[in-house]
Amino acid sequence: MTKRLSNPGRQQFWKNHITQWSSTSLSQVEYCRLNKISIKSFQYWKRKSKGSSSPALIEVPLPKSLPTPLLPTHPALCLVIGHQYRVEIGRGFDSEDLERLVRTLGRI
Repeated sequence: MTKRLSNPGRQQFWKNHITQWSSTSLSQVEYCRLNKISIKSFQYWKRKSKGSSSPALIEVPLPKSLPTPLLPTHPALCLVIGHQYRVEIGRGFDSEDLERLVRTLGRI
């Protein structure tokens, strides 16, 4: 008859087996058969160990100088067509692109 481990001892026992199994290429069933342990208990403790782990915190260093946020720019031109379309055009917008856009909107 196997001696029953205390709860912390049982947790450590299964944690060790789960860690050892994960470093092998064996299936859970094969691992449990070779180590003469219950597959149902193994799966129970494997599930339980997933839920009990706390998330790892990772420190992310900030850059020495933070980038200056860009100020919102207002469009150089705002084209409103009925209640359906509003096109805001910034500086340096290509006039050929604007013509194609207007023609396309006219066909819709």
